[in-house]
Parts: sequence; C-alpha cells; structure tokens
Amino acid sequence: MDKVFQILIVFGLVTLFIYRFIRGREQSYRPYEFILRLRTPLAVEVEQRLIIAAAGEGFRLETEHLLFHYRPEGSLTIYRRRPQGRDREVQEMAVPVECTAMGIDPVEGRLYLAADGYVYVYGQA
Repeated sequence: MDKVFQILIVFGLVTLFIYRFIRGREQSYRPYEFILRLRTPLAVEVEQRLIIAAAGEGFRLETEHLLFHYRPEGSLTIYRRRPQGRDREVQEMAVPVECTAMGIDPVEGRLYLAADGYVYVYGQA
C-alpha cells in the first residue's frame, strides 16, 4: 500500500512540474485598473507616443501580446493574443460610456480613453 501512495505522490509531483513548466512559458497577465482622470489635452510627449485605436463598431487596438476591444455602452474587453490565432479573454472592465478616442502608450503601457473633455488613464497593477 505504501508503494501505491509513493507512486501517486511522484505522479502528482511530475504532473505539477509539467503543468508549471508549460504555463511558465506564458508571461503572467497583470490586470488593468483605473489610475486617474485628466483634463484634455495630454502632454505633447505622451500624445506623440500614443498608438491610436482604429474606429468602427467601438474601438479596437492591437499590441504585440494584447487586443483591446471597447464597446460604446461602456465596456472594455482585453484579450491575450496567441500564436495559434485564438485570442483568450483575460479581463473585462467598465469604462466611460461613448468614448471618442482610445490609445495606448507603448513606453509606459498605459491605456487612454477620451470622453466628455476628460482623458481616463488605465494602467497595469
């Protein structure tokens, strides 16, 4: 009976090791959260660095690893982009309704949403 428990323990540890090894390759996601609200306009150096979202049905912004999808009813969904082509949802959050622009600062990693004369800034925790 002791042999069976030893085998099960070793099997469990090996399985855990393999799981951590596979999951360890993927960088852990740090969720975005609201930081502050600013009056427009932004600082010139920040505006020059911004990657502006493509307009359409809401806004859609793609970075190397993340995809941001804003809906006018006030929700932002963040997806992790995968090489296989299937994006995985990692966060959904409430944001201002009917934003007029969205951009991301690739240097600081901050997300900017413009609405009603204000810019709402979101950053990773």
